[in-house]
Amino acid sequence: MTNELSIITVNFNTPEYIKPLVSSLKKSNPWVNTPVTVFDNSTINKLSEGSYNGYVVKHVPDYIYQDINKLPPSKYPAAGSYNSARHAITLQYALSLLDSDFCLIVDSDIVFTVNFSKLFDMVKRSNSFMCGYERTTYTHRTIAPWCFILNMNLYRKYGMKYYDSSRMIYINDLIDYDTGASILEDA
Repeated sequence: MTNELSIITVNFNTPEYIKPLVSSLKKSNPWVNTPVTVFDNSTINKLSEGSYNGYVVKHVPDYIYQDINKLPPSKYPAAGSYNSARHAITLQYALSLLDSDFCLIVDSDIVFTVNFSKLFDMVKRSNSFMCGYERTTYTHRTIAPWCFILNMNLYRKYGMKYYDSSRMIYINDLIDYDTGASILEDA
């Protein structure tokens, strides 16, 4: 049996953000009964793997970054930042492990101030692929990666990808294909 909603975040060297994220989520959204899964790809200040009050920490294997580890900095996806590229690859990895119907993807520095139950119900009723903000700061359209809901059933059914190295890594030196572009193209 699958969970209806997974909530995931990526932690990169900012463990101090996790508890405020989780407590604000629970305070603003008491209906949420699933823990936040933290995918930790930190190089320092790594969180210990395990279950905590309201969240679960999973470490990310280093082998998933082999594509970007071979590249010069001018070829990094996500606006030329190695850390942002690691973030996108980590999200792709995290999504591949989920069995839920929907996933709320949220950056670790987000603090919830509103209840998103009505928005979530709307996404479920409409059978939309995703709900979030479109980002228009790059040549290619992208989904703003800091907070959005993804319909995992459609994501799996159509073989969509959050990070696709064939589209993101092999681009010209003017980085214009940012995190979230692959998934928006697939939608």
